Amino acid sequence: MKKNIKSQRQLRIAEQLKHLISEIITLGNFRNKKIRTIPITVTEVNISPDLKKANIFVISRDNKKSFIKYLNEENFIFKKEIAEKLQLRFVPQLNFSFDNAFEYANKINKILKEPKVLKDL
Repeated sequence: MKKNIKSQRQLRIAEQLKHLISEIITLGNFRNKKIRTIPITVTEVNISPDLKKANIFVISRDNKKSFIKYLNEENFIFKKEIAEKLQLRFVPQLNFSFDNAFEYANKINKILKEPKVLKDL
């Protein structure tokens, strides 16, 4: 059985990464102009117990998923800033993913508002 409980250090580093990556995206110092034009929000950061891998979950207001590829291509910009601003032994390997949680929540909300379900509630 795997242990899914995160340590205090994992949670703290994940939160610091979330704020720093959000700041980098806001500043928009990217070579790819497509990233600059898309409003991107970092929703969650999961970091491995050894702090060497981080999954960053992001969404955009227009719900397009094509920008994920560009973020992963511009990975070095994020790693450079993390190395400069956070005091970590290793800079984690970053992997950007689209956060499907909001789509899933909307789907469940839509199901709950159906007439068949409403009469059971």
